[in-house]
Amino acid sequence: MNLMMKKLNLFLTMLAFVLVLMPYGYGYAFAGEAVPVSTVKVRYHSLESTLELKGDISPLAEVTVYSKVSGVIQRLYVEKGNHVKKGDMIAVVEHRFELAQRKQVIAQVESARVAVRQAQAAVRVAKASLARAMAQLENARLEKTRAENLRKDKSMPKQRYDSVIAQYKVAKAGKELAEANLASAREAVLQARAGYARAKAALEQLDVRIADFTIRAPISGVISGRFIDEGAMDSPQLPIVSIANVDMLKVLSQVSEGDISKVRKGTEATISVDAYPGEHFKGEVAIVNPTLDPRTHTMGFEVYVRGQKALSLLKPGMFARIILYLGTRNVLAVPRECLLRLPGTGVYYAFVVENGVAKKRPDIKLGMKKGDLVEIVSGLREGEEVVVTGQGLLTTGTPVIVRSSEKEGKVQ
Repeated sequence: MNLMMKKLNLFLTMLAFVLVLMPYGYGYAFAGEAVPVSTVKVRYHSLESTLELKGDISPLAEVTVYSKVSGVIQRLYVEKGNHVKKGDMIAVVEHRFELAQRKQVIAQVESARVAVRQAQAAVRVAKASLARAMAQLENARLEKTRAENLRKDKSMPKQRYDSVIAQYKVAKAGKELAEANLASAREAVLQARAGYARAKAALEQLDVRIADFTIRAPISGVISGRFIDEGAMDSPQLPIVSIANVDMLKVLSQVSEGDISKVRKGTEATISVDAYPGEHFKGEVAIVNPTLDPRTHTMGFEVYVRGQKALSLLKPGMFARIILYLGTRNVLAVPRECLLRLPGTGVYYAFVVENGVAKKRPDIKLGMKKGDLVEIVSGLREGEEVVVTGQGLLTTGTPVIVRSSEKEGKVQ
């Protein structure tokens, strides 16, 4: 008796379940009747191809400024957030010893300059002396020639002749001495000039060192960090400030090995961030790395973002979403409502209608998505009638009645 009661209760429960499901269409499956469905035909659509990636916003350039010398920070001219131009003073390191040394070197330079002038004056004197010696030698040569002719005629006494010859020899020796003095004076000029050049080089070298005590901005931008205070001891190992060039921002991202052919210099992009929902900022791919990272097999690239609005809202360090616009393609596509997914997998399937009967198309490969349309890479053919509503009641072989047919999806 108890067994019969249990069977009766089970029958009544199943009957109630069927009666409840009948208004929602499940009665068709139980009754073997045709299931009403809506369909759409697989057709070609012109879809804009995009690639969605993620990245980090960075300044166009950022440098950390170090001092080339050690010493106490005498003056610090900037604070975090200050705008600076290339060449502006950032800080000055105390350098009194070098300034005192410079005064000494300047005195040495001036002394060397005076020595050059004196040597040049000595050259002028030596040239004048040589000119006089050459004139005297010429006169002595003429007297010597006349004396030799008179001596041949025996018209000049030997004593007089010997005196003329002696005067000629003295004049010749005087010319040679004047030439030697001129050569020596010219050598003195060269040495004086060399001394002046050495002194001037020492001054220039010291000026270069003194210039190192004044730290200047290597780029134009904003002080993004300050790491030292006025009066602190500095060294070349300690950073002073960091400067970020935010006249333009860049978004650093990577693309997988399979998509590297899609990313090219000049590709248009749209940037969005969580801080400003609904805001989109235009940019373009400016730099594409020529090689892949061997560890991740990804290729890095940079998107440059310009525009006053973008520069005022976007900040370095923000997380960004990137959409790259790769152009339009004519592809087979269906509304995404046509597609069903096996639970716990990435495998999609759909039902098509052939001769009033539903047939399952398993393992459909998908491509890009745009609006409510999804590209069909494989698994469906052009012109096939795909079920878009009512497919939850279907299995392969279920008879169907097409109550409405949608001709195309929408691209948003």
